[in-house]
Amino acid sequence: MSRTLNAFRIILLIFMCLVVIGGLLWANILFSRDHPGEKDFFVPWLAARTFLRYGDNPYGIPASQRAQVIFYGHLAANGQDPLRLGVPFPLELFYFPFAMVPDYAFARGLWMTCLEIALFALASLSVTLTNWRPARTLLPVIFIFSEVWTYGFLAVIGSGSVIFVSLAIVGSLHALRNDHDEAAGALLVLPFFMLDVVAPISIFLFFWAIYHRRARVVAGFLMTFVILMAVSFFILPGWFIPYIGGFISHYTQQLYLNPGGIIALFLPAIGSRLGWVLTGMVLMVLIFEWKNSLKQEFRHLLWTASLALAATPFLGLPFTLQDSVLLFFPLILVLSILAERWSRPKGWDLAGFSMIAIFVCFWIITASAVSASNFNSQIAGLVLGLPFLLVLGLYWMRWWAVRPPRTWRDSLP
Repeated sequence: MSRTLNAFRIILLIFMCLVVIGGLLWANILFSRDHPGEKDFFVPWLAARTFLRYGDNPYGIPASQRAQVIFYGHLAANGQDPLRLGVPFPLELFYFPFAMVPDYAFARGLWMTCLEIALFALASLSVTLTNWRPARTLLPVIFIFSEVWTYGFLAVIGSGSVIFVSLAIVGSLHALRNDHDEAAGALLVLPFFMLDVVAPISIFLFFWAIYHRRARVVAGFLMTFVILMAVSFFILPGWFIPYIGGFISHYTQQLYLNPGGIIALFLPAIGSRLGWVLTGMVLMVLIFEWKNSLKQEFRHLLWTASLALAATPFLGLPFTLQDSVLLFFPLILVLSILAERWSRPKGWDLAGFSMIAIFVCFWIITASAVSASNFNSQIAGLVLGLPFLLVLGLYWMRWWAVRPPRTWRDSLP
């Protein structure tokens, strides 16, 4: 009887998951039909279709012109984005299954659904990795938060690949903790192809693996990297040089945010120079913390990795609001420490209500940015507000981790 009941529960759970995924797919397809103006999915999807259907080089002029005609209704005029593919071909391979779908809205809906599933997996891995045991009523809120908080929502509707990169980083940390070194190295291949965004955390994890003589991490990375490169050059031998041109074109056409540019909105004369000073200071702090963490336990590795992610927006790298989804794991780590130190067992308390406060505050800032007269302040808050709070929170956590105080709860018999 119990086996039958368990089987029924499993079947019911699978059915409910399929219903939820089907509902998300339907909603995403409708959204894609009504809001088709994104480029992060459209350009690599159409380039993959052009290659598979016509054999044209996805980085070539014909592929770019086809994208322009479909996107603009005409060839790109002076000053318009030429829509050249800026994705390395090993990553472009992952768009091939979606390129099999001829309808853009349906293909993008599938992609967005995969992104939402990845956010769910990111939340699950982050909670597991931090050893957080939230209350039963709080756990579903964490999963919902991962889907609808400002940066997760923007990353989904922007339809880029940064959510998958964030999941790969957290998955690699999870694999390192469980001594699955080959898997950890293989997962680091995806961030490697987006070093313009995640260089700090990627470099740190490689140095950590080399210092601890975890040769299998490097082996797993090299094996996966070589396989992807071999497949790429086999399918399209001359992809690399055209890709460089496409990357440069994509880079120059994007609106990137950096601390110098944001400070210059308020202090035009010295803003860019102050930004460089800030970047240099943050980089020196990161190098100092990286060096100190090499001989520490794995918990310190998680703290340092979170600091590297939280500090990335201050390093002057080409950062967008979508990329801020990388801050999810540092946020969960800070909340888990709040729960560990200041919340009742299986209660919401400070951690749960802090998460809700972050959700509300940053959505208010986002909504205000659409119609606010002081747009500069809203952008500064969205780009640098949460990273600043996380860096403060992480250093608060580091202090307690190094010198744990005896709280009134610790003194109870």
